[in-house]
Amino acid sequence: PAPSFCENMGKVGSDHTRAALANALNRGAAVAAPPKKEVPKEPPKISKGHGKKKGAEAEPAPKTKKELEEDQQRHLQEREQERQKFFADAEARKLSEQKGADAAVTYVEDKDTRKPKAISDISDYWKQDLSLFPFMPSDNVAETDLPEDIDLNLRLDYLQMLSQQLERLLKMKFHVFWSQVIFDPSLSRLIDSYLRFCNRSHDIDSMKDAKPLGADVLSAEEQAATVQVSRRMLQLLLRLSRPQESSQDFISHDKWGQVVYDNHIFDVPKIIDICTIYGDANRNTVTKIVHSVFRTQPLYKDEFASVVQHMLDGLLQCCFPLQAAAKGSKPAAGDLSVEECLTFLPDILGCFNAMFCFFPEDCVEMLMGGKLKLDSGGDGEASVPLADLMVLLHDAVCSLQGRGAVDSPVDLDGLIKMVSRLLSCVLGFRMAPRHGVDAFQQLLDWLQDKSENVMLIADLSRNGLENIAMEWIASGLVDDAQLDYLDEVCGMPLLPKEARSTKRRPAAAAGKPAGGAAASSTSRPATSSSSGSDAAKIKEVKEIVGPEYGDGFLLQCLMHYGGSVPTVVGAILDSSLPPQL
Repeated sequence: PAPSFCENMGKVGSDHTRAALANALNRGAAVAAPPKKEVPKEPPKISKGHGKKKGAEAEPAPKTKKELEEDQQRHLQEREQERQKFFADAEARKLSEQKGADAAVTYVEDKDTRKPKAISDISDYWKQDLSLFPFMPSDNVAETDLPEDIDLNLRLDYLQMLSQQLERLLKMKFHVFWSQVIFDPSLSRLIDSYLRFCNRSHDIDSMKDAKPLGADVLSAEEQAATVQVSRRMLQLLLRLSRPQESSQDFISHDKWGQVVYDNHIFDVPKIIDICTIYGDANRNTVTKIVHSVFRTQPLYKDEFASVVQHMLDGLLQCCFPLQAAAKGSKPAAGDLSVEECLTFLPDILGCFNAMFCFFPEDCVEMLMGGKLKLDSGGDGEASVPLADLMVLLHDAVCSLQGRGAVDSPVDLDGLIKMVSRLLSCVLGFRMAPRHGVDAFQQLLDWLQDKSENVMLIADLSRNGLENIAMEWIASGLVDDAQLDYLDEVCGMPLLPKEARSTKRRPAAAAGKPAGGAAASSTSRPATSSSSGSDAAKIKEVKEIVGPEYGDGFLLQCLMHYGGSVPTVVGAILDSSLPPQL
């Protein structure tokens, strides 16, 4: 019989169960579903009227080579304008900030990245290779005692090259110049060697009578090169002594003091050398250099205080043998020979004269306060004033010269002149008008005490006393009777009579009784006749201290200090003017 519906359904279900179980056992996984059939997409139909829009621009045609080059050139010009604008703005900002060279920066273009880079104004970046060589004794053109291996043509080449190098230094911008000073040690060596070996004025004077070696040695070309080097070296020293050149170009005083001190640009021996080399012919410039250095770096005064006694001892070492030789005895064992003393003395005396003429007053006071101890015959040592030591030295040299006991190339006449000049400086410092009227009487008393030493008084009268007399005349603190007595003590007129009325200021009338026609009549000509001299001295002071001081104020200063320009300059620069001024 045919199976029923239920039987069929149970059979079918049983078959499906067995099939599913078999599949699981045989493959271990379910059968994946068949992939979906992808229906191909029909391409979009382009309807009529669609396509290029009406009025749309056509694609630009490719640029020609010429147009591309023009675009590139235009781009470069814009970049250059932006670059120049950046540097100009940076420079303007730098000027407005007015920072010192030790704090300011300058923008430069980096060589690798071509981008602006800030460089400190005081930096090794600015240093140039100048190839500076030191100055040697044989480089002095006036030198006649030359080694055989010296090539005179090479000497001329060196002097010309040195002149060009100094010119390059002087033309450098302010911050570039100071970077060169700080980071180029050869510059310091050059300055040191030049100041050490360059001929002094007394060296040149002693060579005037020397027989020249020929036109090749003392040629006009060499002389011109030497003068040019000397002039530019002085300009270099002046620039080194000034921490400020303008409102934009300056370096802080603390930084300047540190630079010149740490790099040994200046020291006490170099300052003395500057005075002895350039002082006679360049008084104003040397005064500027010396006072600026001492004022801006106070450590130099401490350094001077530490070497004062050594300098005085050096002077004593040259005096002892000469005094012994003048008495006919031999120098003690270990002392210098007479020839050595006569060789060293010109340099030593030149140094002392330079200090009296150019150093600040407090430095000269240290010099005057030093101890000069002479052997007192075994009973200890007696200290003598510097003036008395100069008298002993003067008498010893005069004695040796008169006896002809010395065979030395040193010019003894020139040496006596230097001793007399230094003695006059000592007297002028202690017995100047700034110490009051009593100082003039002290001068007269000192000269009267030495009146028996006719040769000494005569040498002083020719080598320095006239300057002291001129200061007293200019001060107006002494009258004609006192000046006549001074001439009488000296045995000769120190100044012409007309110099008294020319140099005397109206203050001379102040010492006379007030009122009366005589006082009035004598003061008026003095005022008119001295106006030209006053104006010249006021101008001279302004050239050193600057134009900010009024003429009336400077005239009062000159009258107070007896018309001495160096004294007025020193008092202003050192801020040591008296309260009444």
